[in-house]
Amino acid sequence: MKPQALFLPALAAAMLLASCRFEYRNREADLIVRNARIFSLDGANTEYTAMAIKDGRILELGAEFQILNRYRAKTTYDAGLKPIYPGFIDGHCHFLGYGLNKQKVNLAGARDWSEVLQRVRAFAASRPGKGWILGRGWDQNLWPGQRIPSNDSLNLLFPDCPVLLQRVDGHAAIANQAALDSAGFTAASTVAGGLLGTKDGKLTGLLVDNAVGMFQKIFDDADEATKRKALLEAQRDCLEAGLTMVCDAGLDAGTIDLIQRMQAAGELQIRVYAMLADDSLNFARFPQPIDEERLVVRAVKCYADGALGSRGALLLRPYSDDPSAGHGLQLAPREHFLEVAAWCRSHGFQMATHCIGDSANRLLLGVYADALGGTNDLRWRIEHAQCVDPADFGKFGAYNIIPSMQPTHATSDMLWAVDRLGPERLANAYALKRLMRENGMIALGTDFPVEGIAPLQTFYAAVVRKDREGRPPEGFQMQDALTREQALRGMTIWNALATFTEKDLGSLEPGKKADFVVLDRELLTTAEDQLLQARVQATFINGEQLWPLR
Repeated sequence: MKPQALFLPALAAAMLLASCRFEYRNREADLIVRNARIFSLDGANTEYTAMAIKDGRILELGAEFQILNRYRAKTTYDAGLKPIYPGFIDGHCHFLGYGLNKQKVNLAGARDWSEVLQRVRAFAASRPGKGWILGRGWDQNLWPGQRIPSNDSLNLLFPDCPVLLQRVDGHAAIANQAALDSAGFTAASTVAGGLLGTKDGKLTGLLVDNAVGMFQKIFDDADEATKRKALLEAQRDCLEAGLTMVCDAGLDAGTIDLIQRMQAAGELQIRVYAMLADDSLNFARFPQPIDEERLVVRAVKCYADGALGSRGALLLRPYSDDPSAGHGLQLAPREHFLEVAAWCRSHGFQMATHCIGDSANRLLLGVYADALGGTNDLRWRIEHAQCVDPADFGKFGAYNIIPSMQPTHATSDMLWAVDRLGPERLANAYALKRLMRENGMIALGTDFPVEGIAPLQTFYAAVVRKDREGRPPEGFQMQDALTREQALRGMTIWNALATFTEKDLGSLEPGKKADFVVLDRELLTTAEDQLLQARVQATFINGEQLWPLR
């Protein structure tokens, strides 16, 4: 055969390959991410080294040579071989409340009541003559003796200025006499689903659950400028923590309207899954779900009981460390929950109910069972699900009810929860793995500002089951720890499923929105003692780097 006969087919093949490459390089993208370890969390857990993004969505993921050969883009992000994960989603938090708290006295970590008073005095001195003094964050379980104080010292320090200091969980507070007078409370007052502390026929200032709620109007009436500042400050901290979507567990219609307007103006760029606060006025404003680019309104948040730390959680048997506290508090009658369930079912909303105690969980699981009638894809949720009777675990699976849990609650409560519950009940509390198995998924969050804002702390607490000091050395009730992959899915794709956003969010796949986070270390294999040192390097929403700003 002549040499030309060999040369011509080879030349034709080379020209065809060159034309293909030329065609590929002309595919337009807005952003190419390269030199990365991209953990997609798709069904096969595929890992890639590059991806191309256009109009806020992922065009393609693949090997770096493949993406660079096929696409050209004005912007390239070199990840420096750092790991990339789908953007973290907080499954249960208080986004606005976190921002508003930054404008209150920060009482977190106070070592005793004296330190609380010192912080309040310093705060008051910095803003004289500005009305109410609000604070949040104290936790008597960290103090010697673990006793909740009276308001005597507050009354002496602030005889005329109303002061309301909420416990870390928001379910209890100490109010001075001026604040009590503003609400018209006396020692004879009663509040359904709430408690007013008294001693020797006088109010002590202690408010629990619905009694704290009587002051909610103070927070709801915050002016728009205050709320705007709070939302923007909360967004900044969330983006720094790697959060691309937050599920705010209970917002009024006015705040949701403000979030809509701020998102439309480009001021608020984080995604918000807003749960309506349990109020007929909110229901009237939102007769059907809203699904916008960065805002989804599709859930109603109810409260069945209070918190374990303030003995407001509703238990089947009295508190082990204080039988006089009884069984805790039921915050609304069963009939009310049935009415909300019927409204949610008929209007296409998800019902999400705060349930801490085993009795509260049983109550709402029964209400849900009546409303749902069996297996379904309505994705109703129990928020917290902290203490569940063994007889009730199976109801989550039988009715496809999603457990929405916060792993750091376990590591924050573990040092004193045994006193409240006793060892028998504690063994069935904070049961992440058992509840995850019911439906093959679990939604994970922080409940910030009750806990810290960092999703990486959520991951650590779910997997390692220790606090930041490494306690206990063997881990807390490790039979209910999640695997690393389960915890990661609980912060991403499973939270997307829990919010009906899985077609767009929760994993990195072609066609999905380009929300992702870059970390300085890989979560699935990093040594346990190094996990707490993990840091967020960058946060992207719709392919736009929002933290740190370039």
